[in-house]
Amino acid sequence: MIDFDVILEKIGGLGRYQVLLVAMVCYYSIPSGFNSLAPVFMNYKPEYRCKVPPIDSNFNLTENEILNLTTPVDASGAYATCQRYGYNLSLCETDLSCVNKSAGPIQCDLGYHYDTSIFPQTVITEFNLVCDQAYLDPVATSIYMVGVLIGSIVFGIISDKWGRKPTMISTAVLGFAALIGTSFVHNYWLFVFCRFVVAFLGYGTYLSSFVYLLEITSNKWRTLIGVSFQLVFAVGYMILSGIAYYWRNWHKMNFVTGVLGLPYAVFLIFIPESPRWLFSNGKEEEGKKISRKFAKYNKVELDENIIWKEAEMSAEKKKEENSVKEDSRTYSTVDLFRTRGIRIISFKVMFNWFVNSMVYYGISLNAGSLAGDIFVNNTLNGVMEIVSYIFIILLMDWTGRRFMLTFMMALASLGLLSSTIVNVYSNDDQALITLGVVFAFAAKVGIAGSYAIIYNLTSELYPTVVRSNGVGLGSTAARIGSILAPLLIATQNYVAWLPNVIFGVAAAIAGALSYSFPETAGVDMMESIEEAEAFYSGRRRPQTKNRDTSLSYSDIQPYGENNKAYQEDLSTGL
Repeated sequence: MIDFDVILEKIGGLGRYQVLLVAMVCYYSIPSGFNSLAPVFMNYKPEYRCKVPPIDSNFNLTENEILNLTTPVDASGAYATCQRYGYNLSLCETDLSCVNKSAGPIQCDLGYHYDTSIFPQTVITEFNLVCDQAYLDPVATSIYMVGVLIGSIVFGIISDKWGRKPTMISTAVLGFAALIGTSFVHNYWLFVFCRFVVAFLGYGTYLSSFVYLLEITSNKWRTLIGVSFQLVFAVGYMILSGIAYYWRNWHKMNFVTGVLGLPYAVFLIFIPESPRWLFSNGKEEEGKKISRKFAKYNKVELDENIIWKEAEMSAEKKKEENSVKEDSRTYSTVDLFRTRGIRIISFKVMFNWFVNSMVYYGISLNAGSLAGDIFVNNTLNGVMEIVSYIFIILLMDWTGRRFMLTFMMALASLGLLSSTIVNVYSNDDQALITLGVVFAFAAKVGIAGSYAIIYNLTSELYPTVVRSNGVGLGSTAARIGSILAPLLIATQNYVAWLPNVIFGVAAAIAGALSYSFPETAGVDMMESIEEAEAFYSGRRRPQTKNRDTSLSYSDIQPYGENNKAYQEDLSTGL
């Protein structure tokens, strides 16, 4: 057995060769951002009404005039665009004497007329996902998120068993093929299936790519690598705004995003297998060969008479230390609920992850509902996310995890609720409408920051024996939140202010609970459940030793050796 960390000390924890590999692998975060936020444009819902063929084509009328002649109003005074007056349209070929507003309203019987001034065709307009079929829109996005959940579980196991590079290549090639194939689909359920496959395979690519980055760099650089992956993801969906602007038909937009992902598949040809994975799976000769390649391109000379022996001795020492520290018990997720302190922590962690994911996707996927230009709004959402990451990096260690998490969730809640109140009472006042958008962007800053913080905090709250299970539990709760988010967004079709109020109140509750977490900044990692229980109850004094606070690879493996939900989740990923 070889300890690859010893090799990294000699060849460089982030040498020029690793920088090149990181750049190539990080490229995948760009198409990942495309895929995750594509519904903002692809599923854009324009203004619509019933088709009234003779009136639409035979008379030179404005849209408002047609609405007035054909469409009843609801109790609020707005046009009920899922209905029309039930008079006989066949009598309207030559004049408008056919118009009879006293005729009772009927549901649209000849299809729908859509405003195509922004997008000539979207998923909504092609499949008529409006009125009694409107529920199928959020269902498609939620099924996509189910694909993300299943992919994270399946490919975590496959990546561990067969290697990082084979998983990256197979899922990337098949995933991009599925993405491009989606562009030629003209059936709703086939579209939903293709999007599910894209999510399923895409998460396999994302997961193995992120794990790969963690494995080729040292502890010192892993926080930077994780944040870089997040930043590139945000850049990806900012670029998506430009793609959607120039290719406004959803089929063309989807095709272009697939083509732009193909360079990643080319990069994989030049990327070697993870030496750490090779060493951990007994493939020492292959691992040594690639390690020599790292050293060569990093301009480092390896004394092979010493280095391999040192790495073997270090691995043996770690194994002996672990055998002393660990008892004979095998810990599982059940242990997160056995004792009072860790049980309370687990429930709060689950709720926090659930809310963070739900609100994050609730804000991100709903960019199209903001006042103003949809392309600008989506780009600014990405900018706000990057600002939030920088803010967190600069201040989190100084303020502490608990305060910063509470502050960020409070900011998200305040931004959402303030935006909702301003929008309700704006009454077409442009200044108030703009203020509502500003509050929405503030909410984006808050939720992006809190989502980043909860990863660090969760890993530090749990002791080593159940840390992976604890982070994995939070990750699963987050998936449920992301599946629920599109369904909650859909409620704005009936009550415009409802989704933001739900997201805002949930963020406020989670923020308040966050302040009850123990502070972990500067506290040594706990090893046992007993030690953790003492810490939760205040019987263990926090230690503030100068220590490396970056996580080791084994610290961030949720659900044991065969699942990497934490690594894949470090970017809000797909």
